[in-house]
Amino acid sequence: MRSASTGMWRLLMLVATLSAGAIAVIGSVHAGGKHRRAEPLEPGPLSASEAGQAATLYADKCAACHGPRLEGGVGPSLARLGSRYSVAKIARIAQNGKGRKKPVPMPAGLATSDEARLLARWLAGSPDAD
Repeated sequence: MRSASTGMWRLLMLVATLSAGAIAVIGSVHAGGKHRRAEPLEPGPLSASEAGQAATLYADKCAACHGPRLEGGVGPSLARLGSRYSVAKIARIAQNGKGRKKPVPMPAGLATSDEARLLARWLAGSPDAD
């Protein structure tokens, strides 16, 4: 016959194991929602490949409103954007839009999360506007 302490120990281990599993499931479900924290964005230098990808993204998704040289147009100038906003804020704007109450707001959904992060790093690094 088992002692009461052995039975209690097994019960505690079962509860601990189930709790850890529940926390993992809840954490992964929560991470998929809008409250997920993205890893910090650093304005570090981009590789040549990343800079090329960012320039192409900008030309495809941003230049029509912000100008081919970041000079502005329908949207504001993005030259020296890194001196006005953090990389994280630029990424949020690129993904979520801005100016909903303005006559011509920037819509959400123009860039995926990864695209927004790359564009933000590129814009914060003050790409040449030539």
